[in-house]
Amino acid sequence: MNFPSVILFCIILCTPSFSAQTSSCNFTRKSLHQEIHHRNQQKQQQQPDHNTSLENHEIGGPRPWRNTHMSHNHRGLRTVHGTVNIIGWGVLLPIGIIIARYFRKQSNDWYSLHILSQVSGFLLGTFGWGLGISFKNAAKQHTMSTHGILGTLIFALAILQLLAMCLQPDEVHVCRKYWVIYHQIVGYALIVLIIANIFEGINNQSAAKRWEWFYGVILGVLGMSALALEVLRWNFN
Repeated sequence: MNFPSVILFCIILCTPSFSAQTSSCNFTRKSLHQEIHHRNQQKQQQQPDHNTSLENHEIGGPRPWRNTHMSHNHRGLRTVHGTVNIIGWGVLLPIGIIIARYFRKQSNDWYSLHILSQVSGFLLGTFGWGLGISFKNAAKQHTMSTHGILGTLIFALAILQLLAMCLQPDEVHVCRKYWVIYHQIVGYALIVLIIANIFEGINNQSAAKRWEWFYGVILGVLGMSALALEVLRWNFN
């Protein structure tokens, strides 16, 4: 056997052994990769996905801080609603009636003060009434509460009073006395409804006792003032 034949024979003998070693090495490397991949999957299943959790929280998950912020805003708007209604309907309108009843003969400027207090009370009350309607729409309520019904009735009567003041006849007109009777009846009925509705709204608040004391003091001051002026009116007349 010549030398090239010997070399070829050796290559043929070594090739299966080399192929077997290569296959064994590839199988070992493949098994190692599978084992590492399997362990990584187990670790990912055991550990929470912080990025996914954060993304879900930002997109549609619960937002306690936002709910708390919205709750504070809603509570603040309800406080504004109550305060504006008390000042507008419950303070300025009664003051306008007191001015018209007791200062008609004592001051030449009584009519201007009466109009100023009535219009200011109407504007503030209308703003508070609008806030109440927005609360109802935001809550998607299809039925009105007693507080809402009384508030709407007060708003309608206040508009009628303003129209009556704009369309009032002259003092020498034959219908003047009927207009005065109508204006007074609607005005006093409006005050009764306003007081009832304010206390109705106060009962819906969380701090009802504090609000009751607050408006009770205001009513006490207005009532005592009207009583004192009534006594003076009887004495001087």
